[in-house]
Amino acid sequence: MFESLIDTFKRFFKFSGRADRKEFWIWALTMLAISVLMVGIMAVIAIDFGNTNNPVAQGIFSAIITVFGIFWIVMFLPSLAVSVRRLRDAAVSPWLLLIPAILCIATFLVLFDRGLSNMDGNPPHYSDFVTFLLAAVTAITGIIFFVFFCKPSKK
Repeated sequence: MFESLIDTFKRFFKFSGRADRKEFWIWALTMLAISVLMVGIMAVIAIDFGNTNNPVAQGIFSAIITVFGIFWIVMFLPSLAVSVRRLRDAAVSPWLLLIPAILCIATFLVLFDRGLSNMDGNPPHYSDFVTFLLAAVTAITGIIFFVFFCKPSKK
């Protein structure tokens, strides 16, 4: 398992070549485990100290959010590289990764707009139907890419 992670780090910026299912899924599950751990720590802090103005808890929460953000900024390129190599190995065009990227950005912006609208009392710019439709299409695209990542290698 660790050899596969080390191999992925060795090919940090390498978008050419192929990545087998083992390499991709060990990488993806490791990133998921680290993310779940960080979100779990943030949830515990938010639940324990959410209604207080405890500066220590707020500092720890801010530090974890900062570490989480830096972690994902650093891990973005190797994650993208291993995804591109995995799609190429499964005989799927890596350019298709632009579709979920654009959908995720659009969904984030719509949900961000709705959150800001709730905070300032103005009606949101997008209807509930548009928000639901965009989120549903994004989720379905995620399922499709899950299937792509599970496909066997094509030599």
